[in-house]
Amino acid sequence: MRLPMLRMQIAAAVLLATPFLPSASAVVLPAASASTPFSPTARNIKLPISIDNNLGYIGKSPTAANNPTIAANTIAMPVPYFDLLVRRESKFTLWIPGQAASHGDPPKLILGKVDKSSSPATFKQLYSGTLSQSDKTDLFELDPNTITPALQDGAVYWYWFEVTDTSAKTTSRTRVTDPMAHTVDYSMTPNRNDGVQPASVIKFRDRKLWTCDIDGTESPKVKTAAQSAIPNNNNMVIYELPVSWARGSKEGNVQVDVGTFSDVLALFDENAPGDHFAGMPGMGGSAILKDLGVNALEVLPIADALFKGEWGYGTGNYFAPDYDLGSTAQLVKLVENIHSQNIRLFLDVVMAFGRDPYSAIALNQFHINSSTEQSNPDSYQSHTKDLRDGYGGRSWRYIQETNTYDPETGDVTQVHPSWAFHHAHLHRWMTDFGVSGYRLDSVNNIASYDFVKSFTNKAWDLYKSRYNDSASPAPDTKFLMIGEELSDPLDLITSGSLNALWNEKFQNRVRAAITNNLGTEEFTGDDFEWTVRKMIDSRLDKDHPFTDGSQAVIYVTSHDTEGPRKERLFDFLQNCSIADKEPRAKLAFVSLLTAVGIPMIFAGEEFLDQMDQTIASGKKQIDPVNYERKSEPWRTDLFNYVATLVKFRTQCPALGENDTEFIHVDGKIMAWKRGVDGQPPVVVVANFSDNPTGSEYVVPNFPETNRDDWREVTSGRAVPKTSIGREPLKAWEAKVYTYWKP
Repeated sequence: MRLPMLRMQIAAAVLLATPFLPSASAVVLPAASASTPFSPTARNIKLPISIDNNLGYIGKSPTAANNPTIAANTIAMPVPYFDLLVRRESKFTLWIPGQAASHGDPPKLILGKVDKSSSPATFKQLYSGTLSQSDKTDLFELDPNTITPALQDGAVYWYWFEVTDTSAKTTSRTRVTDPMAHTVDYSMTPNRNDGVQPASVIKFRDRKLWTCDIDGTESPKVKTAAQSAIPNNNNMVIYELPVSWARGSKEGNVQVDVGTFSDVLALFDENAPGDHFAGMPGMGGSAILKDLGVNALEVLPIADALFKGEWGYGTGNYFAPDYDLGSTAQLVKLVENIHSQNIRLFLDVVMAFGRDPYSAIALNQFHINSSTEQSNPDSYQSHTKDLRDGYGGRSWRYIQETNTYDPETGDVTQVHPSWAFHHAHLHRWMTDFGVSGYRLDSVNNIASYDFVKSFTNKAWDLYKSRYNDSASPAPDTKFLMIGEELSDPLDLITSGSLNALWNEKFQNRVRAAITNNLGTEEFTGDDFEWTVRKMIDSRLDKDHPFTDGSQAVIYVTSHDTEGPRKERLFDFLQNCSIADKEPRAKLAFVSLLTAVGIPMIFAGEEFLDQMDQTIASGKKQIDPVNYERKSEPWRTDLFNYVATLVKFRTQCPALGENDTEFIHVDGKIMAWKRGVDGQPPVVVVANFSDNPTGSEYVVPNFPETNRDDWREVTSGRAVPKTSIGREPLKAWEAKVYTYWKP
């Protein structure tokens, strides 16, 4: 079994218990065309907006009796429906939970055009008008067809909402970005400070409102990837990348990050238009990540952030691609390309805190000040007594409920406002961009397991809805919800709140193992042998017993490079006064790519990039990957070595299984076998010491020594029958053997 049985049972229960609209007018419609723009027709779910229900999808559970089309086309589950996302296709809408009870002034729409002939650009206001209370409590709307002078068909417009600022000490009005804007524009804002509210962008066409880029481009939804093309969770190797790190530009004497979605595309496609890496040694005519062979890309948060240089963790506009990283069209092109290479897309999302417009629109409905509400359990992190930390933003409020319009169902009922908001942007990214997994940042700082579980369940529902064929339903092995909670509370997994966790302890163990006598027990709590055993098979860690490889994301380095022994691997080894970095890095990657778990490689580690900005400078987040370093001969050799292992890890069946046996322990030399009985195994023999073995080293328990088809993977050579289980090892060397053939 690839995933825990409990999680599978929960997912099945959710599907079987899903209620449906009782309206006789609802019909089940065919799945959306992949080439359809983000639009009313893209979701194929137009319903009378006045339908009142407390349910989540279109139509009741269809049968041939109540819907003749079902007899010919059986559908596994209905197309998901989100009421507010449908409404905003025909009207300017703003949901302000608690507004009716407070009797506050209604919001206004401020709309106009932009002149970009100067910098900063200038806004020319064309209209100011009040949004009216809709037929739903706390929901305000304005029909664009009532605006005078009339909006021009096919034209792009910029707008804000004017609201009473609930974050101000005195009553005042302020302009805010549409909290659900799919495109934002900072071009009118010369300074990106904490109070910036970029303009929202929309196109008026055919009497409706259409998502578009600033230049008016309307993008299609990302095509649904064929199930057969999606790597299983246990066969993934994830590449973790801050998009801005994909390319650097020199400012003074230092490189700063200026990467975009198009630059990331060039890392996967050597034919990508533009001169992203033209003239860069070692990069001409190549696509480094295509060559590396990873089959999953995890991008640090790409929803729009107010500040540059924070990797997107200061999210402000959750529905819009980041203004500095590129347009929706560029993002769609990137995702389509990696999908064509059978590469999955994972999004990192920040829901512990935000810098979003609701901080001004309805502060106390969406956010909590932990320091002033210390009697509120929502103020505290999970698993500690520490107050939640907003890191300069505002912590999301998760316990409080309000009687208000439910943006998902269209009902007026008890709603957790923050839950509904986050479910809405989940719907947007899953539906429009074909996301096949999430990493939830700082889960301990979200603190609400109930919310996390609801987010996970919604994500799974959206994933399964892509495959509307009961004969071939979406498998449970090709989607994953990962959390960052470094204390590894496995109840997040056993409760069904998440499917996997980052396993930081792997990082501690592998760094202890490759430095040997530099703090092994201090940093892992085990002797050398058990450090390696638990590193290779995390199921042996009795304090945090993962039960399946797909539950643990393992890594040598992550983007969190602050703190002792967390820096880039090159810098870590340098700080340990270690000169022979290449063999130890290779040993670390053998350990990573033959261990139980989902390997993750942080951008640049595949050729041992190093930090050019110090942690102390506070500028590590603008220190891009220096892909030019890959051209250095020893780094090219390391890259090729890692690429060989990555491709082996993603293809070899034995490495997708949990079964692991340690077949040899001899001081600092250990050997382990991966794979189930009857399957071509993988055998690793590793020397974690400065001492070479000499001309021969015998592993007495090496399996199946009578075979003549063993090969050593990293060198690509056949092993003579007389040498099987008897080959020498250099200092800090590992050899990887198998007779499996692709």
